[in-house]
Amino acid sequence: MSESELRGGVPARVGSEDSVGNAPWLFPMIAVLVIAAAYLRAPTLGFVFDDDIIVKANPFITSASHIPSYFTEHVWSKLMLARKNYYRPVFLLWLLGNYEAFGLDPLGWHMSSLLLHLGSAVLVYFVALRLTGMRFASLAGALLFGLHPAQVENVVWASASTELLGSFLTLASVLCYLRSLDTGARRLAWLSASALLYAMAVLTKETAIIVPLLVFLHEWWGRPASPEAARPGERGYGAAFAAGVRESLLFAVVTLCYLAARFAVLGGIGNTVVKMTKTVWVETIPSILKVYAVHLLWPARLSAFYDYPYVEQFSVRQVVAPALVVLVLAGVLVLAIRHTPGARLAAVWMAFPILPVLDIPIFPRGEFLHDRYLYQPLIGLGLLAALGLAALGRRWRTDVARWAEYGACGAVALALGAATFVQTGYWTDNMALYTRGVEVAPRNAFANLNLGVELLNRGRWAEAMAQFQKALECAPKFYLAQYDLGYGYYVIGKYAEAEPYFRRAVEIMPEDPESNMYLGMTYYHMNRTAPAMEYVRKAIALKPDGRGYHFALGVMLKDAGDAAGARAEFGKELQRDPANQATLEQLRALETPASSAAAHP
Repeated sequence: MSESELRGGVPARVGSEDSVGNAPWLFPMIAVLVIAAAYLRAPTLGFVFDDDIIVKANPFITSASHIPSYFTEHVWSKLMLARKNYYRPVFLLWLLGNYEAFGLDPLGWHMSSLLLHLGSAVLVYFVALRLTGMRFASLAGALLFGLHPAQVENVVWASASTELLGSFLTLASVLCYLRSLDTGARRLAWLSASALLYAMAVLTKETAIIVPLLVFLHEWWGRPASPEAARPGERGYGAAFAAGVRESLLFAVVTLCYLAARFAVLGGIGNTVVKMTKTVWVETIPSILKVYAVHLLWPARLSAFYDYPYVEQFSVRQVVAPALVVLVLAGVLVLAIRHTPGARLAAVWMAFPILPVLDIPIFPRGEFLHDRYLYQPLIGLGLLAALGLAALGRRWRTDVARWAEYGACGAVALALGAATFVQTGYWTDNMALYTRGVEVAPRNAFANLNLGVELLNRGRWAEAMAQFQKALECAPKFYLAQYDLGYGYYVIGKYAEAEPYFRRAVEIMPEDPESNMYLGMTYYHMNRTAPAMEYVRKAIALKPDGRGYHFALGVMLKDAGDAAGARAEFGKELQRDPANQATLEQLRALETPASSAAAHP
């Protein structure tokens, strides 16, 4: 497909760009090369953060036999303790495809993510070209999108590829829809492709649900990205509105089908994770919006973790001041775009995907603020930048003005690229990532806990326990802080010290299987058999396929003289892992008890 086709079959308004008129893919290739240079070390990075669970230890992406469950269960079903808030079967298909192609080689996973990001940058270029008709402005918009440091979290973290894939499919859907409007286009084919891509996008990431709104507004506001854009006042308000409804109807039907499937699988549109009053919820929103606005415009001191707790008491500093900042920025934006339909469309694309993040109660405590949620909004920001540069280019036509524009854009691109290159270094490994997290957000419980776990894995017990204690001070009611402190004592055999922390973790989060499991194990080592078996049985009830759960209960039953019960539990463990040598040895020991030594789970 040529550039002319992608922008509607009409040559771009090249002006002084005539010298590249016969090289339509030159600017997209420049964008690809520049963005790839900023991510030069991304393919060399390893797995980090939740990759250990979502990629390395995820049995559901290792075989195509699991595909039916992708469409009937939530995305983290049986994988981790998580509320049913995400229905993303196409994302799971993407993970399966990556696993089939690359196994556990991080190089392949990072390359596939980078290619998605580069592909999205190219699609941003073509959407911008349809809106502006100017190649350089479109290139600038694509570079802003692709080089923005806030994108790093999605590009270099394999588990975050849901944002990359969802946005790529969203952009492709929008472009196919725009192509369907062009004179001489095979409308039905392009429209069908657009609807299919939209269905795949929304089954990858929820924010893709913006597509029907974009289609409706594009038609209502006079088709600003179409070569047959309506002139102001050419159509009446009612006729334009009716046309928007008609054009978005197919996408609305797809949306209803998606929502029906989501409701059937999740039991609702979403589920509350953190209970809070509406007052706390509303008063926290201004600070969230302010942070996202600042990170869009000035992406400094970025991290996977931030110190922004819930606002539990009204104050000027925490509520009024952030609200004023957001309102001023919103007012400036409205004044700038009010007469330009394409800019209004881009602004909607920037603002609308942020709205789901404002549903704070559906996110785990402290997890409502992450730069990865800015991926779709940066599409809108890139388009706004392209439209702004195009407007300047039409107003300032002298050579001096043009070269000043080139120089300024080059300087911004260089600064963004350098910042992105530096930011990728914080994702080298878990130690670098969590150290950065604690540096930027010293009061974030997750950052302190994760750094503590990494220190513990490296044998630095005292430092790890200090981080766990800091996490507990930051969030006394956070069950993982209690759990990790208990685990820290457990691994060095201090069971009496571990017991109260595990017990408190179970009190806070009784449905966590690991807390129940380790509380039971702790009681076992303290020779308190009855409560040991009680809590291990609770862990099994919560997670029947938990690794080592049946084995541990089997050993406890064996020690208690219940050989039949022990055999049954060892058999269940072997169903999960037929080659488990420790379980096989325990079964052999039951057959020759006199020769067996005491075993501990």
